[in-house]
Amino acid sequence: MLPQGNEQLVFMAPQNGNPRERGETGLAEQSGHRRWVERAARHELRLPLRYRLEGQEEWRPGETINMSESGLLFSTNEMLEVDDRVEITFQTLSSPLLQSSTRAALVVRRMLSNWPETRLIFGARFRL
Repeated sequence: MLPQGNEQLVFMAPQNGNPRERGETGLAEQSGHRRWVERAARHELRLPLRYRLEGQEEWRPGETINMSESGLLFSTNEMLEVDDRVEITFQTLSSPLLQSSTRAALVVRRMLSNWPETRLIFGARFRL
């Protein structure tokens, strides 16, 4: 069963195996019920990106940290909130050249990286 409305799935990565080589199996929790689900394989990938909040015109710079079929982890100097809806393009120009290069996403996680290179990091799930 997939989450409805504002419910979120919480994933915990397993302690064994190499998650970079295959999709991870994780524990998903929804409304107090837990079940094992297959996670999309993550690929470490450093690419420049541009993003903007849904409905805004200004594109802002960022950089991917890793990506999967279902979303990405990225960094930026701007503060975003969990549940912000964003549009992401992987082109370095201020606006996308092709509409197909833009993906809609939902910010699902916010954190700070470790010192000495403290920076804002966000997890976003691609939307259909």
